[in-house]
Amino acid sequence: GVGASSALTCTSNELLRIQDDLTFYRSPENIKNAQFNARLEAQTCLKNPLAKHIHTDATARDMDLVRSLLGDAKLNYIGYSYGTWLGAWYASLFPERVGRMLLDSNMNVAGSFDDANLGSEMGRQRVMDDIVFTYTARHAPLFNLGSNASQIKSRFSALAPGLKSETMALMNLNNAQDFDLNPLRITAAVGLQALRQTMPQASPASMEAAIQTYTFTSGRYNAVAASLATQLNTKLSTPKVRERVVVKPDDAVHTSVVCNDMATVGDEQRWTDLGNEYAARYPLTGGGSTANPCLYWGAPYGSKPPLSQAAKAGPLLMLQSRFDAPTPIEGALKTLDALPNARMIVIENEYSHGLFPYNTACVDGQVADYFLNGNVPPRTSACTGKPLPADASVSAPAPAARKAQSVPATGTYTDPEKAEEKMRRIHKRIGEASRRP
Repeated sequence: GVGASSALTCTSNELLRIQDDLTFYRSPENIKNAQFNARLEAQTCLKNPLAKHIHTDATARDMDLVRSLLGDAKLNYIGYSYGTWLGAWYASLFPERVGRMLLDSNMNVAGSFDDANLGSEMGRQRVMDDIVFTYTARHAPLFNLGSNASQIKSRFSALAPGLKSETMALMNLNNAQDFDLNPLRITAAVGLQALRQTMPQASPASMEAAIQTYTFTSGRYNAVAASLATQLNTKLSTPKVRERVVVKPDDAVHTSVVCNDMATVGDEQRWTDLGNEYAARYPLTGGGSTANPCLYWGAPYGSKPPLSQAAKAGPLLMLQSRFDAPTPIEGALKTLDALPNARMIVIENEYSHGLFPYNTACVDGQVADYFLNGNVPPRTSACTGKPLPADASVSAPAPAARKAQSVPATGTYTDPEKAEEKMRRIHKRIGEASRRP
């Protein structure tokens, strides 16, 4: 359905309704509009005859066909995020054909996609609370929001719903690349709200001019914060219009796989109630699952094989960050419990989603030893996470929340710059894919 294969695109001339963020706008009308849109997009995709054939069972069997055509007796595999679900599915279908398999950033493969969506809402809130706000407070001079994490959270929570929604939409809670942009988005939003309150009748052009002269922070990031504020102001100033249904292949395939693999439990009211509960419990990230397209999909077209079959494969290696948002560690531990042949390495004090290669000896050395030599770590083990940017630059010891991993002076790779660029591309792609609800 993606790449060079026959693309799954869902289009219709029917118009979607205007809807707002389901975390911050829980009115009955907005919920009704969001569910209408989810239903229309699902029905549009189902009109494409390819949609019912896009599911994990088909992909796993395609993988086995590729293995056979290559003449390999075993499949050696690395799967990230949804790729852990796919890898476990393959191992359940063909345990005797599994070679070395790394499952990185693990879904709860013993659960369902519904569990995964709800778990992600919790995970993203935890990253905001335990990583973003605390880091912002540790480096108050850089971000000009104060040195108390609870007060920073309160300031952000007090923003107008639309501004808060647009800011959260820009947050990268999936990996640590360019991490400082996250607190700077809060800096920009707080400053922009102050300007909008001072100039309530300002035109977009006048507001843009005011942004350029406003001091968001006295640190080196003021120009970056101004640019982010401009981005937010443009989004807030652009009127929403009704658009026809166009679901691009990546999103259409995501919906098809989720809805074809397993049935969604419940009805619209159940998911409205769950959304209300999660929006209250996770006030910056909860509630989006209310608009669940699988409610309108009908019976799934795939059939999940017994996970117990995967236990017959050779030892599987799992890699997981402690604060992973899209696939929280709670679900990964349930996967570990369901796979007695698995071993898990946890990267402490880390929140990135999609980890290998990680560029520390503790992580990459063990993964390489597993693939090259078949050696496995204990059932559970830990590596220390790398420091965030400003934590790494201070001369004092890193805060207890995040300590640096010792890396050999010679580096892990013969060409560190080339390796770093490849890692950035891998993690960028994983991050983009995992932004989907």
